[in-house]
Amino acid sequence: MKHSSIEIDAGVRILTQSLRAIRKKRGMTASDIAAALEMPLRTYQAFESGRGPLTHERLFNFAEVTDSDPFALLFGAIFALPDLAIDCADTKFGMIMMMYFQEFARERGGDIAYLDPPNLAGGFDRLFKDFGAVLADRERFLRNWLANRTGSIGLSALRQRMVNRRDRKAGEPRKE
Repeated sequence: MKHSSIEIDAGVRILTQSLRAIRKKRGMTASDIAAALEMPLRTYQAFESGRGPLTHERLFNFAEVTDSDPFALLFGAIFALPDLAIDCADTKFGMIMMMYFQEFARERGGDIAYLDPPNLAGGFDRLFKDFGAVLADRERFLRNWLANRTGSIGLSALRQRMVNRRDRKAGEPRKE
């Protein structure tokens, strides 16, 4: 099945820069990723350089292989923030945000249409101000982060947590 490319035009430079930076951050070579994605090296090199098709499937597979955040890759290109994908690679900020949005959309369905934009803006404003307040107290934040950090969370583990959480809400037994 042929997949159409994602059109990101001006952001392609940022996206390809992010793909390379994440690959290097993970200590992987283009050959490593090509093998993990089960594609020829030249095909992967074309993908990483923006010459090959940048499809949804390829970006998410790249994120899985490199344990990075697929949404941060896209957001970085869209928002013209070259470091966003690297900054979110371990925290999975974009992925976590989108997983909660997906859960909300499943639970509320068409009711989302009845939310007022000012309520949405106010809610997101409060949320991001709260995140900003946590980061503003850098000394306390860094002390807590270093003391409590157990490592990054992998995409597979994060997805499984969300599936388990959804199943528990539905009354199904926990999957191990």
